[in-house]
Amino acid sequence: MGLLDQEDRELLARIGFFLCRDGVIPEAEKVFGGLAASAPERDGAVVGQALCKIIRGENEDALKMLNERLDKGSAIESALSLYKLVALGMAGRMPEAREFRKAMADKGMAPSMAAADSILAELEKRKTA
Repeated sequence: MGLLDQEDRELLARIGFFLCRDGVIPEAEKVFGGLAASAPERDGAVVGQALCKIIRGENEDALKMLNERLDKGSAIESALSLYKLVALGMAGRMPEAREFRKAMADKGMAPSMAAADSILAELEKRKTA
Protein backbone atom coordinates (compact mmCIF):
# COMPACT_ATOMS: atom_id res chain seq x y z
CA MET A 1 0.00 0.00 0.00
CA GLY A 2 1.24 3.48 -0.86
CA LEU A 3 1.38 6.52 1.34
CA LEU A 4 -2.25 7.34 0.57
CA ASP A 5 -5.16 4.99 1.07
CA GLN A 6 -8.34 5.18 -1.02
CA GLU A 7 -10.11 7.43 1.49
CA ASP A 8 -7.19 9.89 1.46
CA ARG A 9 -7.13 9.89 -2.36
CA GLU A 10 -10.88 10.58 -2.54
CA LEU A 11 -10.61 13.43 -0.04
CA LEU A 12 -7.71 15.00 -1.93
CA ALA A 13 -9.57 14.63 -5.23
CA ARG A 14 -12.58 16.43 -3.73
CA ILE A 15 -10.30 19.21 -2.52
CA GLY A 16 -8.83 19.46 -6.03
CA PHE A 17 -12.29 19.75 -7.59
CA PHE A 18 -13.33 22.37 -5.03
CA LEU A 19 -10.21 24.34 -5.91
CA CYS A 20 -11.17 24.12 -9.59
CA ARG A 21 -14.68 25.28 -8.80
CA ASP A 22 -13.26 28.26 -6.95
CA GLY A 23 -10.80 29.09 -9.73
CA VAL A 24 -7.68 28.26 -7.71
CA ILE A 25 -6.17 26.30 -10.58
CA PRO A 26 -2.45 26.28 -9.64
CA GLU A 27 -3.25 24.64 -6.31
CA ALA A 28 -5.70 22.22 -7.93
CA GLU A 29 -2.97 21.22 -10.38
CA LYS A 30 -0.65 20.51 -7.46
CA VAL A 31 -3.26 18.31 -5.78
CA PHE A 32 -4.00 16.34 -8.96
CA GLY A 33 -0.32 16.16 -9.86
CA GLY A 34 0.44 14.71 -6.43
CA LEU A 35 -2.35 12.18 -6.78
CA ALA A 36 -1.07 11.17 -10.21
CA ALA A 37 2.50 10.84 -8.94
CA SER A 38 1.42 8.77 -5.95
CA ALA A 39 -0.41 6.22 -8.11
CA PRO A 40 0.31 6.70 -11.84
CA GLU A 41 -1.62 3.55 -12.75
CA ARG A 42 -4.87 5.08 -11.46
CA ASP A 43 -7.00 7.21 -13.75
CA GLY A 44 -8.84 9.50 -11.34
CA ALA A 45 -6.20 12.21 -11.16
CA VAL A 46 -6.19 12.45 -14.97
CA VAL A 47 -9.77 13.73 -14.86
CA GLY A 48 -8.73 16.53 -12.49
CA GLN A 49 -5.62 17.35 -14.50
CA ALA A 50 -7.68 17.50 -17.69
CA LEU A 51 -10.26 19.74 -16.01
CA CYS A 52 -7.49 22.16 -14.99
CA LYS A 53 -6.31 22.28 -18.59
CA ILE A 54 -9.85 22.86 -19.88
CA ILE A 55 -10.35 25.71 -17.41
CA ARG A 56 -7.05 27.24 -18.58
CA GLY A 57 -8.22 26.96 -22.20
CA GLU A 58 -5.59 24.30 -22.93
CA ASN A 59 -8.18 22.07 -24.57
CA GLU A 60 -5.86 20.32 -27.02
CA ASP A 61 -3.53 19.39 -24.14
CA ALA A 62 -6.51 18.06 -22.19
CA LEU A 63 -7.60 16.03 -25.20
CA LYS A 64 -4.13 14.53 -25.59
CA MET A 65 -4.07 13.53 -21.93
CA LEU A 66 -7.57 12.04 -22.03
CA ASN A 67 -6.96 10.21 -25.32
CA GLU A 68 -3.76 8.64 -23.98
CA ARG A 69 -5.63 7.30 -20.96
CA LEU A 70 -8.64 6.15 -22.99
CA ASP A 71 -6.36 4.36 -25.46
CA LYS A 72 -4.89 2.33 -22.58
CA GLY A 73 -8.32 1.29 -21.36
CA SER A 74 -9.77 2.56 -18.13
CA ALA A 75 -12.11 1.54 -15.36
CA ILE A 76 -13.51 5.09 -15.49
CA GLU A 77 -13.91 5.28 -19.26
CA SER A 78 -17.28 7.04 -18.96
CA ALA A 79 -15.88 9.88 -16.85
CA LEU A 80 -12.85 10.29 -19.10
CA SER A 81 -15.15 10.28 -22.13
CA LEU A 82 -17.40 13.00 -20.70
CA TYR A 83 -14.40 15.23 -20.07
CA LYS A 84 -13.16 14.51 -23.59
CA LEU A 85 -16.55 15.64 -24.88
CA VAL A 86 -16.20 18.92 -22.96
CA ALA A 87 -12.64 19.45 -24.23
CA LEU A 88 -13.69 18.82 -27.83
CA GLY A 89 -16.50 21.35 -27.57
CA MET A 90 -14.40 23.94 -25.78
CA ALA A 91 -11.74 23.53 -28.49
CA GLY A 92 -14.38 24.47 -31.07
CA ARG A 93 -14.54 20.95 -32.48
CA MET A 94 -18.32 20.48 -32.24
CA PRO A 95 -18.73 18.13 -35.23
CA GLU A 96 -16.10 15.85 -33.68
CA ALA A 97 -17.81 16.20 -30.27
CA ARG A 98 -21.14 15.09 -31.76
CA GLU A 99 -19.44 12.15 -33.49
CA PHE A 100 -17.71 11.18 -30.23
CA ARG A 101 -21.06 11.30 -28.39
CA LYS A 102 -22.42 8.86 -30.99
CA ALA A 103 -19.41 6.58 -30.44
CA MET A 104 -20.10 6.68 -26.70
CA ALA A 105 -23.67 5.52 -27.33
CA ASP A 106 -22.46 2.82 -29.72
CA LYS A 107 -20.13 1.53 -26.97
CA GLY A 108 -23.08 1.13 -24.62
CA MET A 109 -22.33 3.97 -22.22
CA ALA A 110 -26.04 4.38 -21.52
CA PRO A 111 -25.67 5.74 -17.95
CA SER A 112 -23.51 8.58 -19.31
CA MET A 113 -25.70 9.57 -22.25
CA ALA A 114 -27.95 11.99 -20.37
CA ALA A 115 -24.85 13.83 -19.15
CA ALA A 116 -23.33 13.73 -22.65
CA ASP A 117 -26.51 15.19 -24.16
CA SER A 118 -26.61 17.91 -21.50
CA ILE A 119 -22.95 18.78 -22.16
CA LEU A 120 -23.53 19.00 -25.91
CA ALA A 121 -26.61 21.19 -25.43
CA GLU A 122 -24.66 23.59 -23.20
CA LEU A 123 -21.74 23.70 -25.64
CA GLU A 124 -24.15 24.42 -28.51
CA LYS A 125 -25.66 27.31 -26.51
CA ARG A 126 -22.21 28.76 -25.88
CA LYS A 127 -21.37 28.48 -29.56
CA THR A 128 -24.41 30.52 -30.57
CA ALA A 129 -24.13 33.08 -27.75
